[in-house]
Amino acid sequence: MELSEALPLLTDNHTAVATTIGSSGKAQSTIVTTGWVDEELCWISRGRTIKVKNIEHTGRATVTVIKLDTRRYITIEGPAVIHPWPEGNTDAHIKLLKDVYIAMGRTPTATDAEFAVTMADEKRIVIAVKPESVYGSLTQR
Repeated sequence: MELSEALPLLTDNHTAVATTIGSSGKAQSTIVTTGWVDEELCWISRGRTIKVKNIEHTGRATVTVIKLDTRRYITIEGPAVIHPWPEGNTDAHIKLLKDVYIAMGRTPTATDAEFAVTMADEKRIVIAVKPESVYGSLTQR
């Protein structure tokens, strides 16, 4: 499957299952909300979750985005990059967080300053997966 075929489902649907592999070799899956930003499938997380630790260990993730009402899905596999909470200037990170929230269909209602404070308090990070392999089912069931 070509990425171009998958993009409508990836940009219009945000419910997904992210799977990472731990140091023991066991898979760990969790439900996430995704957004397509800068040619990558992204989600937002707190900083020290199991999935983040697994990505730090392997540098990879698999994410399946699901259109629940038709059971269509797209799976993206590839290298995963963690954009951690920065020590210094946070402006670029706050912009990335906001871009991902908007791509997830969750445009923040707070002011930019309030959004920044909330993200800082929660030390939110962005995880981005670069599509290396794309497959799934676009046929309505």
